[in-house]
Amino acid sequence: MSNFGKIYEVDLTQGKITNRDFTEAMAEEHLGGFGFNVATLYKEVVAGTDPLGPDNVIVLSPGLLTGTAVPCSSRLHICSRSPQSGLMGSSNVGGFFGARVYALNIRSIIIRGQSPKPVTLHFSENGPQLLDAQKIWGKDSRKSDEFLRQEIGDPRLETLVIGPAGENLLPCACIMAGWDHAAGRNGMGAVMGAKKLKAVTIETVKRKEVLTPEKKELVKAYIKEIKERIPQRYQDFSQLGSAGDILELNEMGLMGTRNYREMQIENVDKIDGRHLKSYVKKKTSCHKCPVHCKAEIKISAGRHSGFLGGRPEYESIIDLGPLCGLTDPDELLYLSNLCNILGMDTISTGSIIAFAMDIYDRGIITLKDTDGLALKWGDAKAMEAIMHKMAKREGFGDILAQGVKKASEIIGKGSEKYAYHVKGVEMYGGDPRGLSATALSYAVSLRGGDFTSVYPIPEFRYSPERAEKEFGSRKAVDFKATEGKGPMVRFCMMVSSIVDSIGICKVAILSVANHFDLEMEAKMVNAFAGFDLTPEDFFRIGERIVNMEKMFNLRHGATKAMDTLPDKFTKEVVSEGPSKGTFANLEPMVDDFYKSMGWDESGIPLSETLKKFKLDDKELEKL
Repeated sequence: MSNFGKIYEVDLTQGKITNRDFTEAMAEEHLGGFGFNVATLYKEVVAGTDPLGPDNVIVLSPGLLTGTAVPCSSRLHICSRSPQSGLMGSSNVGGFFGARVYALNIRSIIIRGQSPKPVTLHFSENGPQLLDAQKIWGKDSRKSDEFLRQEIGDPRLETLVIGPAGENLLPCACIMAGWDHAAGRNGMGAVMGAKKLKAVTIETVKRKEVLTPEKKELVKAYIKEIKERIPQRYQDFSQLGSAGDILELNEMGLMGTRNYREMQIENVDKIDGRHLKSYVKKKTSCHKCPVHCKAEIKISAGRHSGFLGGRPEYESIIDLGPLCGLTDPDELLYLSNLCNILGMDTISTGSIIAFAMDIYDRGIITLKDTDGLALKWGDAKAMEAIMHKMAKREGFGDILAQGVKKASEIIGKGSEKYAYHVKGVEMYGGDPRGLSATALSYAVSLRGGDFTSVYPIPEFRYSPERAEKEFGSRKAVDFKATEGKGPMVRFCMMVSSIVDSIGICKVAILSVANHFDLEMEAKMVNAFAGFDLTPEDFFRIGERIVNMEKMFNLRHGATKAMDTLPDKFTKEVVSEGPSKGTFANLEPMVDDFYKSMGWDESGIPLSETLKKFKLDDKELEKL
């Protein structure tokens, strides 16, 4: 049986590292990346495991195609039991770290236990080793990255590091790959911090891939598809990044403004990608990406003059900007990068601060509660101050550091009404009421308030004819309708799981190229991995992964009651703007989704569904 690479198993408690083969059978069953991570956690993490305890497992795996010559094949997936939701935690990161892992013939890194002191897990061509990290414990992510490059003596060293937020176990702590690539969602940085794992590093290694004529033609064809299938989308993302979609959301009346009090914001053009182009110093990219949607920015004036950082993504702009009432581009760019430096997820951080500003404005909390900070809408200096307090878990910052769900429970006094989250995970600031598939995606997402685990773009991109053919209703592409949304979200959830498992960027193939049929991706896998998979085979694997993730969540306390949205979105109708009159009518869509998935009315997979995917149905007896 062919060996696809190595699985490294790291026991931090014992300080031991072993390895075993990643076999062809594993690749055929799970693909790689997300799929392999889910299978590992499904097998190893038992009910009652403390997300921040030594028995929790964190798994880092490149996708099956990550690091190859396949366009946009950059993604490394990171999974563990989430300290935010208590359910499956999942995040992924681009850049070049995943490609470097592939170059060392590593297919997965499984980390268990807890180190007695801070350590760095270092990989080179000589093998892995655990290095003392006490010198950088307490340093921010940027300073840690710089120190490691100098200490190891490799200016091109690839790093995964946590900042103060991860060390201090913030549930929203992220993992940074360099300055501008974040594994942001679900608190994976806190899991690393609990294990006293400051960083994972990989030295420069060269691995030249010799392409056959067939592979060369496939690569050319794929690049052409990305660039030419929807030319305007390619041009927008290439020039503006995802920040180019800011104006559209505002025009649709779906811009969550001042913690969703309003659906549009004034001066939005100042924070759209078209304006942010003036800050771009140079465009950057991930491994083998023809889109180049990333960019290095420089602030040239004001109190942050001379600051260098990365251009934030669409979601970061919204949550740290309009959601908090902020439209100053200098401040927004700085605060987004400050989150990265401190090692905090931008989406959760913005949502938490918006919550605090909202209840301060309503008089639920006062200066006495906030350590003297006047948390007024759009006050960037106050936002900066509270971020530092959160990262250090100081004073009122320690309360907010626990996330909107727990913070509102501590504060009480009716603040819970303004704490917007799904399964304990803060939402990005687009209001879901005017987009039915997005609303459903949030509600049934197996990772809480992270709709990218579903990515329901067909609601925007499919024709009514195609929607009827694939989802049983022309209204599936009607933003306000509920018909057909269950099958659509099922389909998108499977697609997302497959894409995350093969390691290709969702932006390039789903947002830009609209490649939801995955025919081209199947051809790539077959050519580069030596398989003979059809798109139908892909979807079968994807559905198996989703059902494993669902069973993991049920094991850890997930219920149907969690598959919902805050009352704000299900009970309050949008009162103004283009989305006036809309609300999230979830019940019929959730029921339809469960039915399409082969789950019962409580959202539990049927015995025959589990057997279909060769999963053990005995665990159903415990639910």
